[in-house]
Amino acid sequence: MPRPIERWEQLRKSQAGDGILEIPSLSTGVDSGFGYVRFAIGSQGEPRLLVPCGADVKIKSAPSNSKLLVTVSRLQIDKKTVLFLDVTCVLRSLDSVFAELANEIVYRISTGESPLKAVDSTISDFRALLDNVEHSDVTDQQIVGLIGELTVLLALTKLSPSAIDAWTGPLDQRHDFRNGNDAFEVKTSTRADSSIIHVSSIEQLTEPKGGTLTLIHVKVERSANGQLSVSNLASQIIALGCSQELLSRRLLALGCSSLNSSEWDRARYALEHMDAYRVKEGFPRISSAAFPDERLPAGVRDVTYAVDLLAASDFLFSETEMDPLFRKMTS
Repeated sequence: MPRPIERWEQLRKSQAGDGILEIPSLSTGVDSGFGYVRFAIGSQGEPRLLVPCGADVKIKSAPSNSKLLVTVSRLQIDKKTVLFLDVTCVLRSLDSVFAELANEIVYRISTGESPLKAVDSTISDFRALLDNVEHSDVTDQQIVGLIGELTVLLALTKLSPSAIDAWTGPLDQRHDFRNGNDAFEVKTSTRADSSIIHVSSIEQLTEPKGGTLTLIHVKVERSANGQLSVSNLASQIIALGCSQELLSRRLLALGCSSLNSSEWDRARYALEHMDAYRVKEGFPRISSAAFPDERLPAGVRDVTYAVDLLAASDFLFSETEMDPLFRKMTS
């Protein structure tokens, strides 16, 4: 049986696999009855096991947790759509344990177990090992940042179910949302009267070349009865027609392994206000244009700074301008 760790490393290096699927993957040589089980990697190199399954397969909520993501993926083989039980390792510290789990799933399928039973039973048997792996807690700042971006995504999804395609922040892009040459950068504050935002690099408030940049300032306040939580926002976005698979992938890239993760869902917030600012010449910012040859001085690796948006009132979009602004991001 192929060694999973070696196969995943091979896929990370080649970024191609055998070309059978549109994502990097390699066959295990074991047939689930619906096709060959495959090793694959995600957009961040995370190890995955793809188990072909029938159209009637239904995943219980239990298999997914803070360490594993189990979904159904639809991928193309010879122009035909094939359904896969897609098991993804969320924590890279779990790679070796996940390799054992993947091997066991493949083995059980080779003995005749159904795809769903092999996946469910193996994860259940490995639960103790998975639960013993320690991981760092998610900070309140991470939760608030995600809630801000999901709040903007919800507003965009109300205009178009495919708005998630514009959510590029989880894909390690410079700005949180991007459509063509237009970009949104989202900053979230936890006080309704806050006007201060923190910028993590000189590129963050630099508009795309030949395009536009809008700063979206989301103001929330913590509230036990607040409607803003990761799971609630995700559910609303999916209900509007967004692909659950794509949303799960974006959340996974940010470290949120489940749409109902208790760790990410421990705090609720109420939306106080959302403002939008034109980021262009004159806006209070530090950009690469402020330095000779658009490069930081020798020895300076990065710049972080704070902006008081009270000094940017001349760049504020009016309420009537907000709808056309959001529609343009989804067009």
